[in-house]
Amino acid sequence: MYNVDIDTGGTMTDGLVCGGGTVLALKVETTPHDVTVAFLDILKAAQREFGFADLRSFLDRVEVIRWSSTITSNVLAQRVGPKLGLLVSAGHEKDLYDEEAARAVVGVLVSAGDISGIPSDADEHELRLAIKSLLDKGIRRINVSLRDAFPDGQAERRIIDMIAQDYPDHFLGSIPALAGSDVVLRPDDSTRTVASLINAYVHPALATSLYRAEEIVRDEHGWQGNVLIGHINGGVARIGKTKAFDTIESGPLFGTHACAVTAGRFGDDKVIAIDVGGTTAKASAVRAGQVVSKESGHLFDIPLRLDMPLLRSMALGGGSVARVTDGRVVLGPDSMGAAPGPACYGLGGRNATVTDAFFLCGFISPTAFLGGKRVLDADRARTALDKHVGTPLGLAPPAAAQAVVEAAWDAVAQLARGTAEEAGWDPADCVIYAYGGNGPLFVTAVAERLGARNARFFRYGHVYSAYGSAISDVVHVYESALTDRGHLESVGAHLADQARRDLRAEGFDPSVAFLHWDVRSAKGAVQGEGELPPAPHDGEPTLVRLTARHPLPRLRQSEIDGPGETEATGGRPSPFGADGSLATYDGVELASVDLTGPLLVDGGSYTWLVTRGWSLSTDAFGDASLTRE
Repeated sequence: MYNVDIDTGGTMTDGLVCGGGTVLALKVETTPHDVTVAFLDILKAAQREFGFADLRSFLDRVEVIRWSSTITSNVLAQRVGPKLGLLVSAGHEKDLYDEEAARAVVGVLVSAGDISGIPSDADEHELRLAIKSLLDKGIRRINVSLRDAFPDGQAERRIIDMIAQDYPDHFLGSIPALAGSDVVLRPDDSTRTVASLINAYVHPALATSLYRAEEIVRDEHGWQGNVLIGHINGGVARIGKTKAFDTIESGPLFGTHACAVTAGRFGDDKVIAIDVGGTTAKASAVRAGQVVSKESGHLFDIPLRLDMPLLRSMALGGGSVARVTDGRVVLGPDSMGAAPGPACYGLGGRNATVTDAFFLCGFISPTAFLGGKRVLDADRARTALDKHVGTPLGLAPPAAAQAVVEAAWDAVAQLARGTAEEAGWDPADCVIYAYGGNGPLFVTAVAERLGARNARFFRYGHVYSAYGSAISDVVHVYESALTDRGHLESVGAHLADQARRDLRAEGFDPSVAFLHWDVRSAKGAVQGEGELPPAPHDGEPTLVRLTARHPLPRLRQSEIDGPGETEATGGRPSPFGADGSLATYDGVELASVDLTGPLLVDGGSYTWLVTRGWSLSTDAFGDASLTRE
């Protein structure tokens, strides 16, 4: 049987398929107009590689499909969600219970004129008038978030039920409505409000894509399973158990969760993980084999008082446009994406990009890009860099390419430095991990700028978020607000029963699930495994959370046979090489070797760059340790 893990990014869609003792890494270009096309492209590529006659016969042998994506992240970043309406407690129409939160979302996720206040003593007639006033403005999704709806959300539920009664879902005029207390259970009124707005804003795009993908593989190709969706907590769940809010940044964070497992294997204490793709660069942190979280944070500049993984992002990737402003190189935030893409793709792109600069600096093979699926055009890259960077700076194209590369390295180093400092670390004390399609072209240069002396590459680093998915389990999280200490045991029993019912309905045996409990009060928390722990002694419990984890078939990393080839297979002209040339090694054959930079390791669909002053040592799994002299 096979397991399929798919990660859809802004530029590339990655796949990792394992089964029969084989692990297959795949990349296709993301199709922004319909991400299900790229989803199916991965499945079809796997079908061909494993020799099946058609997709149906391949899917007959597939046990698990897990899918993570940046669908919700892209909607939030690009501000392309639907028109929302919001009902709040009267007097909070402008501040949404917190002025910082209001500044971040009003005029962005919801217009000021589409927010209505509800008096605490409002009768049904007043409520219906408030709802109708929103509908008359063209609103077709309504959020309800009232003051003090924690722990009791009955007032919100009353309005939601009224909307459902007046505008039932079997009519074309149905109005989806969402209560803030149904998205997150937190005492903070602002966080419930903002989280519900985010969920409603990104839900339509996500739901359309997820249900369409599952319908295609089921109805057209006969697959019998559930497509399991990646969550920000590092687990997966079926579509029916997934809130849109749960999936935001889930794709990139699967890479961070993979780093956490790897850090535990290597014994790396403090890790800064750098993920650079075609559109964005992200940096996250791992401490002692665990993803570092914060008690509050931001999603695309929107504040949330929730436990969130520490993740920083910037609009910089291979497709980022390079230009000169005020005598210096500026990168992005606009990106050429997969189509038309960088100038070197030859698909009509005329802007200079980071990928064009990498190409002219010798980091990317003109014939091995995407495993040989595309031949890159050096003349087009040279022309674009000369026009947009070289001529304004008075530099020849090779020097212009070098200037773009240095600017990219500087920017990602600053992102990594800020992430380390937010974690409370000296960047020089960290091990720098690099993954994503372009991450390994940054790591030694970034580490050197941070003063770090150790870094790592990974055999499956070019599809590392898919790798993180491939070692994930089903995870369901259940929460309930508590009104008193005596209420705890009955609530805990209810949550445990709900978890068992859900797992059984999905075809999983609840007896093998792992249960993790978290009981919180205003002053602290008590955690427990398996059995519900007693309430904290320092205050009345306010929230109980159950995380149910059911193990899934997962990737087992196999060793590479043989000692590996240690002779360079050639060299590429590069200003970063020794005597103008970078020694190049075949990544497929490279195992258990020690090499000294500057050099390139070319794996066909990935490239590792080791700059001057760094040494590389690979192990039997094909992962690499880097050390600065």
